[in-house]
Amino acid sequence: MQRSIVAVFLAICAAAGSLYAQQRTRNVILITLDGARTQEIFGGLDQEIFASTDKNFQKTGTYKRFWAETPKNRREKLMPFFWKTLLVSQGSIAGNRELRSSVQTTNQLFFSYPGYSEMLTGEAHDDVIKSNSHPQNPYPSVLDFLQKKLKLNKDQVADFSSWDAFERISTNNPGSFLINAGFMPYESSDREIAALSRAQSATLPAWNGARFDYYTFRFALSHMRQHHPRVIHIGFDETDDWAHEKNYERVLQTLNMTDRFLKEIWDLVQNDPAYKGKTAIIITTDHGRGKTANDWHDHGADVAEAQNIWMAFFSPGVKLRGEWKEAQTIYLNQVPATLCRYLNLDYSEQNPKAGKPIEQLFAE
Repeated sequence: MQRSIVAVFLAICAAAGSLYAQQRTRNVILITLDGARTQEIFGGLDQEIFASTDKNFQKTGTYKRFWAETPKNRREKLMPFFWKTLLVSQGSIAGNRELRSSVQTTNQLFFSYPGYSEMLTGEAHDDVIKSNSHPQNPYPSVLDFLQKKLKLNKDQVADFSSWDAFERISTNNPGSFLINAGFMPYESSDREIAALSRAQSATLPAWNGARFDYYTFRFALSHMRQHHPRVIHIGFDETDDWAHEKNYERVLQTLNMTDRFLKEIWDLVQNDPAYKGKTAIIITTDHGRGKTANDWHDHGADVAEAQNIWMAFFSPGVKLRGEWKEAQTIYLNQVPATLCRYLNLDYSEQNPKAGKPIEQLFAE
C-alpha cells in the first residue's frame, strides 16, 4: 500500500514537473538548413560523393580536415558543437534510419516552397503550391498564429532567411511581423551591422534570390540581442545552393560554418536572461536529396530519397538526449503544433488539419 502511494506521488510530481517546464518555456526558435541531407548530418563526409566531384579529393584540405574512419567520428568533425555538445547534454535528433528512426515530409513534391509551407502551416498543399515561384502563401503560418495568440508586436516575431522567397512563404499577411529575406536591407544603429547590410548587395553569390548565410546569421543575432523576439525563424540556404552547384566541398564547409553559427546562437540563448532556461529550439530541413553520386545534388518529386529528412529538438522541458532509436516516423507537418505545445498552446485552433505535436517529446 505504501509503495503504491509513493508511486502515485512520484508520478504526480513528474507530471507536474513536465507541465511546469512547458509553462516556463516562453520563446521558440526554428532554424532551417535548406536541403541538408541526412547522409552528412548523421554520417559526415561521404567519400563516394566527394570522389564523384573531384578525382583529387583526398588531397584537399577539406578532406583531410573532415575525414575519419567511422560515421560517428566524421559527423563530429564536421559539426563538432552540434554532435559533441548540443546532442549530448541538451537535446535529441530524429531521422537516422540506421537506428530505425524516420522523419519525412508529407508533401510529395520534395522541394523548397512546398516544404517550408508544410513546415510553417502544418499542412501540405500539393494541389495549390506547386512551384518555388508561387506568390504569397494563402495559408496563415505558425508565426502568424503565435503573434496573435501571444499579442506580440512586429519585432517580437521575426523571420531572417537567406532565400528571398520567405517574404512570400512566411505569412499570408505581409507586414504583420518582421521578415528580412534575400537581399533586403536590415536597418540598425550598430555600425557593423549597418555595414553588413550594405555589403550584402556587393558580395553577390553565384545564384539568384539568396544571399550568403553569414548575413542572415548576423542580422538575426543582432535582432535577438536588441529586440528579444519570442518567436523567430532563421533560414540558412547555402547547404542547398552549393549542392545544386555540385560543389560538395563547399557543402561540407557550409555545414561546418553553420555549426559555428549554432554555437553562437546557443551561447546567446544561454547567457541572455530573456532566453536562458526558457527557450525551445527546433532545427530541421525542408527536403532531402538523392543518395547516390548521380543524384546527391538533386531533389524533387522524381527523387524519392528526398522525402527523408531529419529534425533536432532542444527544450528546457524535454528530457530526450542523443539519437532517436526504434521510433515511430514523425513528419514535417508536426513542426507548428510542436512549437505551440512548447508554449502550452494548441495550434489546432488555427488549423485543425495540421499535424499533431510530436508526442515522443512530451512523454514521461
